[in-house]
Amino acid sequence: MKAYKGFDKDLKCRGHQYEIGKTYEEESADICNTGYHACERPLDVFTYYPPATSRYCDVELDANEQKSDDSKRVGKRIKIGAEIGITGIVKAQIEYVKEQTTREQTAGDSGAATAGYRGAATAGYRGAATAGDSGAATAGDSGAATAGNYGAATAGDYGAATAGNYGAATAGD
Repeated sequence: MKAYKGFDKDLKCRGHQYEIGKTYEEESADICNTGYHACERPLDVFTYYPPATSRYCDVELDANEQKSDDSKRVGKRIKIGAEIGITGIVKAQIEYVKEQTTREQTAGDSGAATAGYRGAATAGYRGAATAGDSGAATAGDSGAATAGNYGAATAGDYGAATAGNYGAATAGD
């Protein structure tokens, strides 16, 4: 399964050194105890590795059926893909949200959208979007986007974006 993994600045996780492009295997996988862990929902990695001091990669995880209270999954085998950074995590979250929602769940031009804890919201041209902790919010040109702690917010040209503690925000020209 496609997933996302956070690491410290040296590409380590729980004392294990990783390398981009390599595959790793363990004999057992038990959520929060053994095996390789990664998140299905990209922004969930901020819960475990804050943006200011971490690195992020996309990964392929041979996950078992175990899940944590968020989208963290565990498997015996993981392949470390490309390093994508905060920008890549935000873009991946937007794609993840698009895959999980229907047209009726997003706001169009001049619309507004909100999402709760670990939610995601998107709004079109001159729209506004807000998301709670660990959420993602995007808004088009002249739009506004806000996200809570560990969240990410992006806005287009002439837009404004804010994010809480450990969050990331980007705005256009």
